[in-house]
Amino acid sequence: MCATAIDRSGLGRVVFALSAEQFESVKPPTPAPAPVRYDGPALFAEARRPIEDHY
Repeated sequence: MCATAIDRSGLGRVVFALSAEQFESVKPPTPAPAPVRYDGPALFAEARRPIEDHY
């Protein structure tokens, strides 16, 4: 996606400092994502009111 955007922008040259391998070697490790709790569905009657006449 980024390469396509650069191509379509008409830029004549893109200069960058690090290769992908160099960047991977210096960036800090990504922490594990926190667990996500899902509750629901809930409040069905209230949630349907804004859209019940739309469909």
